Amino acid sequence: MKKHIVLISLLLSFWLLLLNQSEQLVSAATSDDTQKVTFMIYPELPKDNLGGRKLGYFNLRLKPSTEKTVRIKVMNPTDKTITVKTKVRDAQTADNGRIDYLSAKPVSKHILAQPGSHFLTVKPQLTVKSGAEKWLMIKIKMPEKPFKGKKAMAINLSAMRPTGGSVNNRYVYAVGVTLNGIKVIKKDLKRLEMPTMQAGFVHKKAALQFKMVNPDPVFLKKGQLSIKLTNQKVGFFNYQMVQKKMHIAPNSKFDVNLMLGGQRLVPGKYTMVAKFKSDQYQKQIKKSVKITKTDAKYINEHNLDYQRRRKVVFLFETICVLLVIGVIYYIKIYRTRSKQNDK
Repeated sequence: MKKHIVLISLLLSFWLLLLNQSEQLVSAATSDDTQKVTFMIYPELPKDNLGGRKLGYFNLRLKPSTEKTVRIKVMNPTDKTITVKTKVRDAQTADNGRIDYLSAKPVSKHILAQPGSHFLTVKPQLTVKSGAEKWLMIKIKMPEKPFKGKKAMAINLSAMRPTGGSVNNRYVYAVGVTLNGIKVIKKDLKRLEMPTMQAGFVHKKAALQFKMVNPDPVFLKKGQLSIKLTNQKVGFFNYQMVQKKMHIAPNSKFDVNLMLGGQRLVPGKYTMVAKFKSDQYQKQIKKSVKITKTDAKYINEHNLDYQRRRKVVFLFETICVLLVIGVIYYIKIYRTRSKQNDK
């Protein structure tokens, strides 16, 4: 009997060892890339700045065909002359709802027919000597015809500083500029759209990617989005997520990623229900979407989290089978010996 107890103990120990090894996480080393700033800026906000001079960015309401010049002070505290490069970027929305003032990707004319960056003129670069300061002038020229809603953009200022090697560090300031046009009435808003969904990978992690579009010239702040996909044949198979604290730029598109983690992607038709609410409005979108067998197979084969989980489940099932066999074997031996002892 002692031999059987030892056998079962060894099987349990072997299973725990394999389980522990399969669940180990690999962590990458991180380094602190923080460096000293090469230059400083001070946006001089005008008296007519909406929200006051302490707002931190230019927020203006100008009449059609008018011109206005605002400026940003650039200061060089270093012991070397620096060249500051400038770019005007239209506000966009990054994945999962975060306003991005640095993206160089062109904005689709279908979404933003009249970019606000076309109304601004700024020098492409500014040279500032050691210990000196200069003003960067930004000229704003409004179009002849008034526009609806808001035009959001930013002045990006960057400087290259040598680090002693072949690599340079780039520091970027983004000074926001918002131009206010005719206020959009709530009933005229087209509201958030979700045209497509596709299976793919985000930073090598399996995900369902939902294409989102804000067709209106308004900011959407304090947004919350919940998405649930339910298989139309077997309701047990479902995928869901909640994204909070979303901030969406006017006339922009972006992706919302439902990370699959260790879940298996099951092909079939699904009912998608998406609920969005923000400081502007609430909206529910309900539609039918399809996950193809080809997409599901590819995602599952390349989803490392799913493969790892599958391996753990397989090991668990194998150990359970071995334990059952061991118990049955022990019971048979015990009964055989009991019968022999009775004789």
